[in-house]
This record gives sequence, structure tokens and C-alpha cells, in this order.
Amino acid sequence: MKTTSFIIIALALLTSCGSQPEKTEKQSNTQEKAKEEIPMTCYQYASQGDTVSLKLVHLGDSYSGSLVYLFKEKDRNMGTIQGVMRGDILVADYTFNSEGTKSIRQVAFKKVGNTYVEGYGESVEENGAMKFKDITSLNFGSSIVLQEIACQ
Repeated sequence: MKTTSFIIIALALLTSCGSQPEKTEKQSNTQEKAKEEIPMTCYQYASQGDTVSLKLVHLGDSYSGSLVYLFKEKDRNMGTIQGVMRGDILVADYTFNSEGTKSIRQVAFKKVGNTYVEGYGESVEENGAMKFKDITSLNFGSSIVLQEIACQ
């Protein structure tokens, strides 16, 4: 009787152990497919100790992602962006933390081939966020040109 009970318990354990990796494998495959389906593109500017990194996800008309500014001898800014393309210009709200304070400011990047060139212009405060006064008058003569790179 003890031998029969032992065999039944052992078979139950082996059966349950054998089925778990299959579930985990199915979950891994689903997660990998989800990552593959999300169109993410990465860009970076790096020069003389300064780095700007942009990761973009494009879904429908919306662009979202992360933006990080690491300027030599300045505070690091890192946060998220949410925006849309207006012609060849990505206009987005950049929500970031700097010196322990959460801020929102509008950013603009002009798509030129496989690069994005950061634009600058006069800004005004609007509802606690910095917005460009006139997007049509932005200057894209910036030396900050983000080159497309492999996402990590």
C-alpha cells in the first residue's frame, strides 16, 4: 500500500514538474513576440562628454519613449516623452526629473534621414509646463544631431 501511494505521488510530482516549463516557455514566447511587435527605434548624440539618448515607440499617430540628457558638468535630466509628428517634426511633451523636481517642457526634433535634429525656440509657461511660443519658428541649426543606433 505504501509503495502504491509513493508511486502515485511521484508520478503526480513528475507530471506537474514536466508541465511547468511548457507554461514558462509559452509565456516567454508571448513576451518575445510582444517585444518584436512594438516598433522601437533608438537615437543618440555623443560628443566631448555630452550624451543625449532618445528611444521612440511609434504606434499609430502617437510617439512615446524616453529621453535622457547627460551634459558634462550639468545635472542629468531623464524622463519620458509623448508626442506626434507634425510633418517631419516630432513635437512632444518631455516629463522629467532634475534636482528632485518634476518638470514638463515641450521638445521638438526634426527628422532628417535616419537622424533627429533638436530644435530650439522661444518658450512660454503654460499651465505649469514650458511650451514653444511658435513651433513654426523653431531653429533646427543645432549641433545636437541624434544618430540612429541599435536599441539595447
